[in-house]
This record gives sequence, C-alpha cells and structure tokens, in this order.
Amino acid sequence: MATRGVSVLKFVGTVSLGVLTGLSYTLSNLTIPTLLTLPSAEAASKAFDSLTTSAKKQVQLLGAVSGSAFALAFLLSPRNFRHPYLLYTSLLVVGSRFITSDRFAPYLNLGPATTSSGAAAAAAKEKEKEKNRKLAKERAARRRMEASYEVLGDVHSEGTSDGAEEELLEAEAAAVEAGGVNGEEVREKVAAFLKKQVVHTVVSGVGFALAVVGIWGDGVVPVYGQTVVIKA
Repeated sequence: MATRGVSVLKFVGTVSLGVLTGLSYTLSNLTIPTLLTLPSAEAASKAFDSLTTSAKKQVQLLGAVSGSAFALAFLLSPRNFRHPYLLYTSLLVVGSRFITSDRFAPYLNLGPATTSSGAAAAAAKEKEKEKNRKLAKERAARRRMEASYEVLGDVHSEGTSDGAEEELLEAEAAAVEAGGVNGEEVREKVAAFLKKQVVHTVVSGVGFALAVVGIWGDGVVPVYGQTVVIKA
C-alpha cells in the first residue's frame, strides 16, 4: 500500500511539473510577447497585469503540488528505495520559485533594467504627474463651486457651457490619470517578466527531465535487478 501511494505521488509530481514547465514556456515564448503588439500602452499594461496575476497563481499552485508530491514520495519511500532524485527534483521546483521571486531576482539581474539617472527621472516624472493630477482635481472642484453660485435665471443658458467645461475638466483629469502608463515602462516590465519565466522554464525543465529519468530508473531496476536461476 505504501509503495502504491509513493507511485501515485511520483506520478502526480511528474505530471504537475510537466504542466508547470509547459506553462512557463508558453508564457515566455508565446503569450507575453504578443502583448507588445497591442495598439496602446494602457491596453498592454492592463492585459499584462491581468495575465501575470492569473499566471502567478497557477504557477504557484503547480509548484506547490509538484514540490510537495516529490518531497512526500521521498519521505514515505522505504529506506532501500529512497532515491535522491526525488529530493533533488523537489529542491529544483522550490528553487525555481525563489530564484524568480521579487526578492532574489535583482541579485540575478532579472529585474527591470534601471539606472540611477533613470530612477531619478522616473521619480521626478511621478512627482510631476501627481502635481498635475492634484491641479486638475482642484480646477474641477473650483468650477463646480462657481457653478453653484450662478443665478437661477441663467441656469439654462450658462449651465450648458458650464457642464461642457466641467466635462472637459473631468476628461483632462482622466487623461492625466491615464498618462501614467508609459510604453517604455510597460516594455521594461514585460522584458523583466520574460527573463524570470525563461529562468523558471530552464530550472523546472531540468527538474522534469530528472523526474522522468528517475521514474524510468525505478522501473528498470526491479526488472534487471532480479536474479534468474536456470535449472538444468
């Protein structure tokens, strides 16, 4: 019974690791690069954020299932059949997740490429955006307050122009808000994500190959390890 449970754990771990490797490969080579062909930076940014949020959840789930399955298979295997490849594969799965995390990625040059001057320019640009956003909101609030003091007799004649001006100010505020999406920033985020997924694909692919070879070896050893006695 224990041997059957270990076999099931090996199968689940190998299949989930294969799906994880395929998902990382698809993201890095097929799905994410197509986002750069979208007509606007805002659309590309929204699609990228939505896709990466969903993909990270799936990657974390598959990594947790695969890593825990191989670790349990190693711990539950009989001492004579406790092969090291189970532990190595589990460590590769866990390591691929930590290597591509936001904490360790900068040390491996997997994060967005930013320089000191670029960071200063980005900070100044962010301050300017925030200032423009506040000014637009203040102007819109001032216009609303002025419109509230208009004479009731001029509501019909001037209300239309005030309403149009108010809509224009609101559109301006929305444009300032949307102006925070920069095409170069989106391209840098996509490039950094692609680097992480390439590394993740390589590490998880090595783990998948090790698991396949290990399972094949588990099936070969009992067959060729038997002693055959030929009676005359």
